[in-house]
Amino acid sequence: MNFKYTRIAALLCALLLTAATAAQAMVLWDQSTIGYAAPISIANWKASGFGGGTNHSVDDVTVSGSPWHVTSITEYYATFNTAWTSITQGYLHVYSKTGALPTENPTVDALVPMTFVITADPNGVATLTASGLNLTLPPGDYWIGITPVATAGINGVNNQWPAATLIGDPVATYDTAWHSYYPGYDGAMKVEGDIPTPTHNTTWGRIKALYH
Repeated sequence: MNFKYTRIAALLCALLLTAATAAQAMVLWDQSTIGYAAPISIANWKASGFGGGTNHSVDDVTVSGSPWHVTSITEYYATFNTAWTSITQGYLHVYSKTGALPTENPTVDALVPMTFVITADPNGVATLTASGLNLTLPPGDYWIGITPVATAGINGVNNQWPAATLIGDPVATYDTAWHSYYPGYDGAMKVEGDIPTPTHNTTWGRIKALYH
């Protein structure tokens, strides 16, 4: 048995394992605690049909320290219209924050896959989630949100629940322009992903050189 190359193989396996586990999924921004007693609900949908219309809403988020790798965004909605479980897509909004309101046009943002799942919460809560994202956000301030493409109808639309705590500026909402329709409130939202950890760039040649 060649012990030199056995040790090389073992070292290579260890380095590959380290690289594969360098980043772990985590909650990057958590405003998922819902303000059930708040006297408002936040319009955030593009809904066709009677009683429908278009409103895009975003919250301000701060990335501090290391960059974020965002893989999913979840927002929390009411459940009056149970047909929203058929939602398949919606708008993804991610803007650099330069003031109290965004300046971008959210109606031209990318459409991404989304799911609407009704939970067991007795207050009537559903999760709207855009997953499978691959966003890298350097440190800084951002406006972030997702807006479902849905239907209205006899059960109306489902508004987004407010968060229990306001952080920074309140939620911003776009109909034909950006407004602060809900002063004192953010939308309930959670951002998940990971914070990549740098690893050494080790090549097979460098590993072999350790044993020469």
